Amino acid sequence: MYGGLHSPAPLPTALALVELAREFTPRVEALGSTPVLLDLQGLGRAWSSPRALGEALLEAARGRRLEARVAVASSRVAALLVSQAREGLTVVAPGEEAGALAPLPLSLLGLDPEREETLRGWGLRTLGDLAALPAAGLAERLGPDAPRLRRLARGEDDVPLVATPAPAPFACTLDLEWPVDGLEPLSFFLARVLEPLCAGLVQRGRRAAALTLELGLVDGSVHRRDLHPAAPSAEPRTWRTLLLLDLETHPPRDAIQVLTLRAEPTPARTVQFSLLDPAQPSPERLAETMARLHEWTSDGRGGAAVLVDTHRPGAFVMGSFAPGPFAGGRPPQGPPRIAVRVFRPPRPAQVSVQEGRPVFVSARGVRGAVRDLAGPWRISGDWWDVAWSREEWDVALAAGVYRIFRDRLREAWFLEGELD
Repeated sequence: MYGGLHSPAPLPTALALVELAREFTPRVEALGSTPVLLDLQGLGRAWSSPRALGEALLEAARGRRLEARVAVASSRVAALLVSQAREGLTVVAPGEEAGALAPLPLSLLGLDPEREETLRGWGLRTLGDLAALPAAGLAERLGPDAPRLRRLARGEDDVPLVATPAPAPFACTLDLEWPVDGLEPLSFFLARVLEPLCAGLVQRGRRAAALTLELGLVDGSVHRRDLHPAAPSAEPRTWRTLLLLDLETHPPRDAIQVLTLRAEPTPARTVQFSLLDPAQPSPERLAETMARLHEWTSDGRGGAAVLVDTHRPGAFVMGSFAPGPFAGGRPPQGPPRIAVRVFRPPRPAQVSVQEGRPVFVSARGVRGAVRDLAGPWRISGDWWDVAWSREEWDVALAAGVYRIFRDRLREAWFLEGELD
């Protein structure tokens, strides 16, 4: 005996249907957001009839203020399809699955548009129309999948119910008998919480992509920290080091009474190292090193530079340092390319201009008349900004070739770098 639960409501209500179904039986199959299938075998001891069981499901849904449709049938597909088509409670007696499905629309099978258009071109509108066709003729015209569709239209199961595992809560909480003040005693309690948490992750083939630490303080407030390392990990020692380094930079303001850790699970990734490429750094050791760098530097100054979607010169933001795989190979062939050795910050310069062109440049370490030049290149950095904020020139002096620019907002010249 199977039960079908369906709701036309949005996703939050559909998730509540899954929780409701698990109160009756652990064998629940969630087909996307909705409908929900239940294996009702063995529940006859608690309810005298299938109708009483269906009414209990419907009453439980009303108690939670859920708009639900319930169907009870001896086949999985009959309970699934009827619950989507009929309001309230429907009980399909054994052997009457085909008759119960016959008047239902063909669209309940979830066919692709081309296949459904073909069947409608044949004059088929209901599941009963499809069930009445011969299996051999359907297979000759629609392929080997057509007999399966005919069996579904007759209410015959093609696959068994596969229970959807309940989401595992990767969280641990520890209530301390006495408040803890300081990182050294807190380190001991972090180890007590991290070891079972990481063991549960490893047992389910998961790693923690992020970790949330919530410290309940004596004054009633909560000190919360979120950690997002470069690589997922399930090593208790690594996470304890990362947490302690983060708390050194952002310490709680009062003694700690409650300790809670929540992990964001991600599937474990198997990495095959090469025998010929250089050895890659351990993700755990890399995460610890980056955490120590974050502790030594101010916020936003540790990580890897990430380019911004703009043409502003030198624009970037700091992101997580996550090096990719080693890419070996030969250096690019072809003629040598011009490179710019950028001076950071740009050096202030004195530039003499005649007829709109620079003729003499004087800056720290650079001085001379302009022998040749190229430009100007006027940019603002953003395509929607029509006001030019920067005017660049490449100038050749006796000492070399340099790039200078004029900041139109400050009306000043700068030496940006040397061209090699």
